[in-house]
Amino acid sequence: MSIFKALKKNPGSSQSDLLRSRRRKTLLVNILIISVLSIVVGLVITWQSGGTGFSLPNSESQPTTPTVPHDSGKESSPPALPSLSDDAPDGYKLETGPLAVTEVAGLVLHDDKRNKDLRVRIFYPVMSGKYPVILFSHGAGGSDTCCESLTRHWATYGYITLQPIHEDSIAQRRSSGDENAQFAQGVRKALKNPALWESRPRDISFLLDSLAGLQNRVAGLNGKIDASRIGIAGHSMGAYTAEAVGGALVDLPGHAGQNFADPRAKAILCLSPQGPGQFGLTAHSFSNISMPFMGITGSLDDLGPLANATWHKIPFERSQPGDKYELFIQGANHGSFVSAEPVNPARSSQAAAILGYTNSASLAFWDAYLKDDPAAKKFLQSDALERYSHGAAKLSRR
Repeated sequence: MSIFKALKKNPGSSQSDLLRSRRRKTLLVNILIISVLSIVVGLVITWQSGGTGFSLPNSESQPTTPTVPHDSGKESSPPALPSLSDDAPDGYKLETGPLAVTEVAGLVLHDDKRNKDLRVRIFYPVMSGKYPVILFSHGAGGSDTCCESLTRHWATYGYITLQPIHEDSIAQRRSSGDENAQFAQGVRKALKNPALWESRPRDISFLLDSLAGLQNRVAGLNGKIDASRIGIAGHSMGAYTAEAVGGALVDLPGHAGQNFADPRAKAILCLSPQGPGQFGLTAHSFSNISMPFMGITGSLDDLGPLANATWHKIPFERSQPGDKYELFIQGANHGSFVSAEPVNPARSSQAAAILGYTNSASLAFWDAYLKDDPAAKKFLQSDALERYSHGAAKLSRR
């Protein structure tokens, strides 16, 4: 019906009133059509992507970081790596990183000064670019395989990781023909062997001396080592090694307060840190540690009356304040920080979670102090990890 005809039939109405009426009807119809189409399109997209339609999130499930595709291996500068944002998951870089990684196992380096061979395992990114270096020292009697869950993960986020095999390694002794070498016996000997307390930090300094030569020995490392950004990490006796390289003073027979500090180290990470009364460490050893430090221990990290969870916190409490962190994880035992394989299979999910908290905190620590990443430091200064773990992991600072 035209407007003129409508005016004839309704002489009391005006042209403007009819126009407004028709516009309202048109608007309502358009809103209804758009709403229906939006719902249909949303459902189609969700079904095609394998989703479950519109639903509320499960408040008990843990957030995960989206998987990032691996690097293609083309020679170019390293890509910008993901960083924490206000709407990011609280876990820090838990998924495998964006960089493809190459492994070098069993590389033998010779230290002329000590007339000693040192085996080392290396993970490094395939893509060209300059990368910080992390040296990881294994526990007493252990080997370079103990920490692969950490060192390979870090490499996928743009780090070169080196894992030396110290002379107390039971696996190395057995491969060298000592079939009677026993792990428990080896650990006991390591605790009482001052020569070993000295040789371990010297192994680390020798590896740092060898970085330039490594680029000639391993073609894939050529031009990739950034010797100005070096971190030292270790587990158990390896944590002692990191503490010593970080400046902790060590009492050796006839040489009290021996200093093995290496100024090339910029930050140290200690899994199950070693306190006083062991490996020549005293109550005053840790006051000499000034560089950034992170210690990680747990409620079950207990190896006897001396090495309990409180004892493991002493290096954090007595080192110089500033850039010091201590992560305490409920349910974590001595081996939880380097392996997701629990003693009790029924606790496999808990073991995987604990290793995830360890990886999350440690990678944030490296990013903050070896890459100067402000997002990583923001994560370390927040309660994000505590929220993500539902209170199982608590990060202290001083």
